[in-house]
Amino acid sequence: MKLRRSAPVALSLAAAGLVLAACGSGEATGDSDVLNVWFPGNLSQEIAWVNDELVPAFEAEHDVEVEVEFVDWADVSARLSTAFAGGTAPDVFGHGNAAAAGYAANDRVVVLDDYLADLPPEEVADLTFLDDGKVDGEQVIMPLRGFGFLLAYRADAFADAGLDPDDPPQTWADLRSTAETLTERDGDTITRSGVIMPADNPTSMSQAFTSFLFQAGGSLVDGDGTTATWNSPEGVEALEFLADLYNGDGAVAMGLGEATSGAGAQHPLATGRAAMALIDEATLKSIHEQAPEVAEQIRVAPPLRAAAAAAFGGAGNGLFISADSELQDQAWDFIEFLLRPENAKAYVQAVGGIPARSSLATDPELADTPYIGPFMEAVESFHGNPNLEAWTQVRDVLAAGVESALRGATPAEQALDDTAAEADALLAAD
Repeated sequence: MKLRRSAPVALSLAAAGLVLAACGSGEATGDSDVLNVWFPGNLSQEIAWVNDELVPAFEAEHDVEVEVEFVDWADVSARLSTAFAGGTAPDVFGHGNAAAAGYAANDRVVVLDDYLADLPPEEVADLTFLDDGKVDGEQVIMPLRGFGFLLAYRADAFADAGLDPDDPPQTWADLRSTAETLTERDGDTITRSGVIMPADNPTSMSQAFTSFLFQAGGSLVDGDGTTATWNSPEGVEALEFLADLYNGDGAVAMGLGEATSGAGAQHPLATGRAAMALIDEATLKSIHEQAPEVAEQIRVAPPLRAAAAAAFGGAGNGLFISADSELQDQAWDFIEFLLRPENAKAYVQAVGGIPARSSLATDPELADTPYIGPFMEAVESFHGNPNLEAWTQVRDVLAAGVESALRGATPAEQALDDTAAEADALLAAD
């Protein structure tokens, strides 16, 4: 299996607040020899690996001191805005790919093409998600890992229901019939969902919809990025399929709004409140860490197929270099060091996800990791959001419509038409 050089995609973890005024972080500490790096998130394994292994190894090889700060994902955009405005922005900062177009449009980050040109061609070719970090053909973010959503299921639930755990659903029809078999009820009340979608918030629901949209052969926007195209027959088919899982007498799913992302032992798949779930690799990792006995019963299916085998995913978080940094070369050295094969491997072992290098696809340790291997195998099927400046706003519009349809408040076709019209106005102003 060879990891994919993907078409431009973007992770929808990025938030708004991109109209920033960048400033070099040498001013932040009063010492221009200190390289300031911000990572988004507060994952303990990532913090320990970065602070205890990555940074000391980098400092031993390079004549520069590194100061690292971890910022909660919910706060990263606001913290960056404040830091840039106050002249205390970091030299290197992490974010999701959905932030890339906004930073690039406002000249807040360094174009990395010249740095990449200095690498051996085989090194560049090995960077799996490199194209995902481009805006208008220019590299502005270096993806550190990939992500994706796949169908996970309880093998014990399959066996108890007389289903073959080695034969998971392959098509929408398979998914629906299997979910009906696995759903448990007390009268009219569902006590175990046959299948659930990511349900924490509208964004996660929209990511589920996007997976099915891509499977149906649909798209999010046109080739120019100026018109929403999710209100197509393929989009209506996808959203109606998902809405029918949660609504009507034949519903097979419950729990919209219930914690799913990163929920660990409290995820419905772990507690037994669901027999199948569309799940991302980081959430599956949290289940394996918090409920290892249950995780032994969880398997991951290949991407579902309709018109195509596809799923929402692509490049995850990555690193930018601030345009006003006084240490841009050292900043690139840090990014390049993190992406070396041994460090790219260690990073996904700490964080989860798909390694940023194609050559790691054959690494036996990663392939045998149950929350990494299946997602590496499926990488060719992952597609994501376009890198557009207005995308985070457009995504939120779509997300609200998807949630309304999943809750049964708005018919799927109306929800998609209404959100497409609103999105077109945002894209026209982009």
